[in-house]
Amino acid sequence: MPPLRVEELTAGTWPGFERLVEKHRGVWGGCWCIAFDIPPGEGGKERTAAQNKAEKEELVRAGRAHAALVYDGKELVGWCQFGPPAELPARMTNYRRLGVEPPDWRIPCFFVDRDRRHQGVAKAALQGALRLIAQKGGGTVDAYPVATRGEPSPGSFIWGGTETMFAREGFRTVARLGPNKRMMRKVVPLRGPPPGAPSEERGADDGGPTTRAGPPAVAGLTKGKRPGGSPRTGAGRTPRRGTRSRTR
Repeated sequence: MPPLRVEELTAGTWPGFERLVEKHRGVWGGCWCIAFDIPPGEGGKERTAAQNKAEKEELVRAGRAHAALVYDGKELVGWCQFGPPAELPARMTNYRRLGVEPPDWRIPCFFVDRDRRHQGVAKAALQGALRLIAQKGGGTVDAYPVATRGEPSPGSFIWGGTETMFAREGFRTVARLGPNKRMMRKVVPLRGPPPGAPSEERGADDGGPTTRAGPPAVAGLTKGKRPGGSPRTGAGRTPRRGTRSRTR
């Protein structure tokens, strides 16, 4: 069986993402993987699936929403959302409560096609996200997985991934957010794009090359330090979003 392939979510790969989300009726009640993109207090529960889809597409086409998409051949089978806190501002209160410095990047959410679960898709998505983060400047990366303790769990309860999966990729626990919820962190060093890398606007849906999923070259967590001693202004950091128009 050919290995899974990973491509970034862009305007070029949006059609495949759209098809998979629509197959699952908007994902989690019409979320369209936008819950973490919405700033606090901007009416998340009052939004419709159509509004979420429209804004997600707007963000993707503007380069302000990121995800590592996993393909089996030409079929999109899942993804891992990632981005800097400026792009994913929701659910950040634990950092203030715990006195923990926010990361450069967040990995808050996964989704896998219901027909392809338990086949390594989430692992490929995580590894792909770490490679893309490295190419965008690297830095501290936080995730919020569930500690399943080896027990079977419904997919709807482990949308943040599992503690075991992240530990295998070098993440270390920073804090416990509840009986089964963790905050985990890893430092990813800067890594340039591969020679001859395609532009971000071409992807698997329009004939562009893809990158194969595989173990990313990433470093383990070094508390209080960043790759090369660099400040919190890596290539991956984006300015805080301005006010966007929304259809309410």
